[in-house]
Amino acid sequence: MEEPYAQRRKRLKVTDSSFVQVKNLVKYFPVYTTGVLTKKQVGQVHAVDDVSFDVRKQETFALVGESGCGKTTTARVILNLIEPTSGEVIVDGENIFETFRSADKQAKLKLRRKMQMIFQNPYGSLDPRMTISDIVSEPLLIHGHVEKEKRVERVYELLQLVGLEEYHAERYPHEFSGGQRQRICIARALAVEPEFIVAD
Repeated sequence: MEEPYAQRRKRLKVTDSSFVQVKNLVKYFPVYTTGVLTKKQVGQVHAVDDVSFDVRKQETFALVGESGCGKTTTARVILNLIEPTSGEVIVDGENIFETFRSADKQAKLKLRRKMQMIFQNPYGSLDPRMTISDIVSEPLLIHGHVEKEKRVERVYELLQLVGLEEYHAERYPHEFSGGQRQRICIARALAVEPEFIVAD
């Protein structure tokens, strides 16, 4: 029988100073059967089932498992890219699910800036119609924390930080290798100076 979350926290002496707290996270996907005029739920896929862990500031936490065990789903639920079935995620003392259910747009934006994700498939997460400059500067535009006249300079800084050159800014995703595309995704994630990064 799996050890309850509260007992595990006590045994490991985990304190509430943890920056990220994932508590009994559950995500089930419904399975439907469809007829000509009907749609009926016949079961559920248990993608994430009672996952709990804590991550402190300046700590790297690795979630390891075989392909298809729910790592990516866990990552997406933690950032509320997929709504959970149940459970809680506390980031810096704030229940993110409650925040995203609220109507406070500024609170949601502030929380999004605090945590970012590097997606597993770099090509699938990059808009092929946008230049690298547009992709990396889009978070700067959305969050507005960098002045307009300094955005280009900031894009160059981010590209150099991940090992790319300034001239790469005017190219498109299809012109890069898989590794270079992943670097672009990292640069985009770093653009808003997040406090928590999920690397899928």
